[in-house]
Amino acid sequence: MVDVNLPSVDDLLSSVSVPSISFKNAKIGDSFTGTITALDSVQVRDFATGDPKFWDDGKPQMQVQVTLDTSYTDPELDEDDGSRRVYLFGQKLAAARQALKEAGAQKFEIGMGFTITLSATKPAKTKGFNDVKIYSITLTPAKSNAAVDALLEAGAKPVVKAATAGKLSDEQKAKALKLDAAGFDASEIAETLGASEEDVLAALTF
Repeated sequence: MVDVNLPSVDDLLSSVSVPSISFKNAKIGDSFTGTITALDSVQVRDFATGDPKFWDDGKPQMQVQVTLDTSYTDPELDEDDGSRRVYLFGQKLAAARQALKEAGAQKFEIGMGFTITLSATKPAKTKGFNDVKIYSITLTPAKSNAAVDALLEAGAKPVVKAATAGKLSDEQKAKALKLDAAGFDASEIAETLGASEEDVLAALTF
């Protein structure tokens, strides 16, 4: 399991603290998965001082801040709802662009499934520094509503109460008339009332 860093400088200045993902002690092949809930462009900050970083020409160094809804929670963090952040800069940003290409998508979307994996390492160019970590990212299509999409994908049908035998009660007749006036057909009204379509048609006819 990947580690969770302490809140970033940006988190400390905001009303809600969201931990970020760290692969500090991760092994090659370790990954972290969640669903995208928010996307922002934020300035890169110096890890040691927390100061904002700039390029040589004075322009701010920017990165993509991805907020994920995950199943991971830390009991040591108060009110941890599983939200985690991933910051895409440098090689991670390149991996994100490649993930979009492979997914046939133009941009990140809220609701997309997002998995980031420590896929490899390579020696650092500067002697004495730790190996450079290489990441890969995979995306799955966004879902407008997980519960609704699950029903559609499974081909499931709404659960309907067993049809009652005999004529409709006065209360059912009144509901049937209201539903009919609202544009519902007999089969839809029957499903709503838990009655047979024949009884609904009889109530609407007479």
